[in-house]
Amino acid sequence: MNKYLDHANQLHQTHYVADAHLDLAGEILLRQQAGETDIIRKYYLDNFRAAGINLIMSTIYVDKINLPEAGLKNALMQIAALNHDLTLIPNEVLLVKTRKDLETAKRENKIAIILYIEGLDFIGSDLPLLDIFYDLGVRGASLTWSRRNLLASGCCPASQKVAILGGLSNLGLSALKKLNQLSCFVDVSHINDDGFADILSATDKPVIATHSNARTVHLSYRNLTDEQIISLCKRAGIIGINACSLITGSHEKGDHLDKLVKHIEHISKLVGSHHLCYGFDLCNSYTLAKPRLNFTPTLYDCFNNHSEIPQLTASLLERGMPEEEVIGIIGQNLYDFIVNYLP
Repeated sequence: MNKYLDHANQLHQTHYVADAHLDLAGEILLRQQAGETDIIRKYYLDNFRAAGINLIMSTIYVDKINLPEAGLKNALMQIAALNHDLTLIPNEVLLVKTRKDLETAKRENKIAIILYIEGLDFIGSDLPLLDIFYDLGVRGASLTWSRRNLLASGCCPASQKVAILGGLSNLGLSALKKLNQLSCFVDVSHINDDGFADILSATDKPVIATHSNARTVHLSYRNLTDEQIISLCKRAGIIGINACSLITGSHEKGDHLDKLVKHIEHISKLVGSHHLCYGFDLCNSYTLAKPRLNFTPTLYDCFNNHSEIPQLTASLLERGMPEEEVIGIIGQNLYDFIVNYLP
């Protein structure tokens, strides 16, 4: 394995590396509210650099404790918190709003941050708010998290196995049209099956599942069926491989790398590796940042932090995946997808 890990680390330091899903803005706000500062430097920067990270797609995720009344305020505060944290490391990280910004980050060896919304619950029925968030740098959104809102029904949480029925509302279809008009990407990771079908019927633009795996490999409604994977990829969509053990199916045995590789190999065989990227959804740090009483939270990440992700890349190389395909999965595929949604 050592020679494969050496090879993987070399690829991570010489090629584009990206993570399509991290609850970064929300964690920064939580830690700032607890009196901390310089969050990215303290908790993430060294690990990002160790993994050769070039791009992080940060969600704006509003926890249910803030809904409905405080949802909009919380979303805006997350953006403000992230922007403040970025001012402390201007030579390391750049909030990306345009293609020019993305190229600047690449040229200056800065880590690019792209904002997108994970669940539009907090806008209620006020779709013009999407214009405001676009001006603030948001470049994509999922209609819902794993809960129902005015736009759509989410799938059940990863810890459950319940089929949630019901597609997009008329307002949801209008929101989808608005996102298309703004040239924001649409994320389908938390939508239920009916909503997934409605989205693909209502838009002909490429969509992304930022952090979902294959339901054939592990039965979770957070994962995609083979039919969904095929239909998403027929329109040049992309799928981010999730490293939550409840979604990989490795939460009981701890066989994290093996399960992650099986999801990647299954999807690659089905539609080709060029439709794959990393979208790890590493939540341990976010979970530990949340206010809590005297209890130990349950943690589900397959990796302790981003510095360990070359281990997965090494496993892909060891299993015989061609280097060119691996280079695509670790970052180039996501770059090629996301650049088309930047002005």
